Amino acid sequence: MIRTIALALAFAYAVNATADPVLPREAAANSALNAMCRADRGRLWRTDLCGPLIVVDPATRAVWASQADADGVLVRGDGGWIGRLPQGVTVANTSVEWAGVRWIMVMGPLPDDEVEMRVLVAHEAWHRVQAGIGLPAQGSENAHLESENGRYLMRLELRALRRAMASRGQARWNAAQDALAFRAARLRAFEGAAAQEAALDRNEGLASYTGVKLGAGRDAFAYAARTLAAYDHHNAFARSYAYASGPAYGLLLDQRREGWRAQLGADAPADLLARVLGADFTESALTEASSRYDGLTLLAEERARAEAQAQRVAQLRARFSEGPRLVLPLSAVQMEFDPNQVSPVEGLGQVYGVLTIRDVWGELRTTAGGLISADFTRLTLALPDPGGVSGPGWTLTLNPGFLVSAPDQSGVTTVRRGSGGE
Repeated sequence: MIRTIALALAFAYAVNATADPVLPREAAANSALNAMCRADRGRLWRTDLCGPLIVVDPATRAVWASQADADGVLVRGDGGWIGRLPQGVTVANTSVEWAGVRWIMVMGPLPDDEVEMRVLVAHEAWHRVQAGIGLPAQGSENAHLESENGRYLMRLELRALRRAMASRGQARWNAAQDALAFRAARLRAFEGAAAQEAALDRNEGLASYTGVKLGAGRDAFAYAARTLAAYDHHNAFARSYAYASGPAYGLLLDQRREGWRAQLGADAPADLLARVLGADFTESALTEASSRYDGLTLLAEERARAEAQAQRVAQLRARFSEGPRLVLPLSAVQMEFDPNQVSPVEGLGQVYGVLTIRDVWGELRTTAGGLISADFTRLTLALPDPGGVSGPGWTLTLNPGFLVSAPDQSGVTTVRRGSGGE
């Protein structure tokens, strides 16, 4: 699933509808969204989650929209408005500002499965309103979830949550307490982890809960259990685990604490549930609990992964801190990335495996990784070609007036405004 940070938008040009075929099932997705909103009647988040919907093909930028745009880019057709999304607008599963309107955007082709489609559009609909209900997105690195112990305790937590979703009665709450105990142990083990995880829990976790709650309906617990099972061997938890844990914690709170969504404050949903259930395990009890989820096997798997990961991180560290590099300043960022391919590198930032990023200097696309600094002010690419605008797996397209500088003594180049720049 692609996520987006959009701090500034600049529209390069607008192209009216072409002969490209519009995406399938877009009108059905809009109808499903409206039906969910009518059924909810604003009760879940005390606001109407519905809004204008865009379905866009990321390859061609062919777009179907539920209403006309103020810029006149789209024309009526196929039960909505169709055309080509301007190049300056981010394409992602996200909420995006375009032509003076905050849109719900989903990428095509839409899922064939009706439940999957409803979950997707409800998830992105929440992102459209999150700032307005006091839950704006916050940055989160979660570098500890690349460590052996961090991953081990996360996998135990997800396994316990899966059991809670699949159980009933006291067995459900026993498993939920196990999950909370594993989470508490992880947060105690890593300084700053509570705030880092809470930021993702309150962003993607709540969005995913909303998607599953409204989209899966009476099958929400079974849907959440399947998602947790799919994440059991996930390779990159740092930016993605909350897609699995968020629905589970939300659904559990629905059963035990009425009105919890208005009581979050600065907490994560799991914090509220821990207070309700009073989860507090001793170390010996934690060891016993881990045996219920095949902890010894998990520990062996994570130890082997940690050894391989240490070598990979060392390679990434050398790649992005030594030798020829292009370093791009970040100031008006618009980016598209895959949260399942984000690797924290302690002390440097995060390496995004697949990334498109736009700023005042132009557009950068990479399928081979780019490092964004921890303070989100620099993007580093490895091994630029002599011209400075491409390298292994990446291409830089500069806006008019920008030039690549000559490399400094350490081999680092950057971009600057040329004499003709503004």
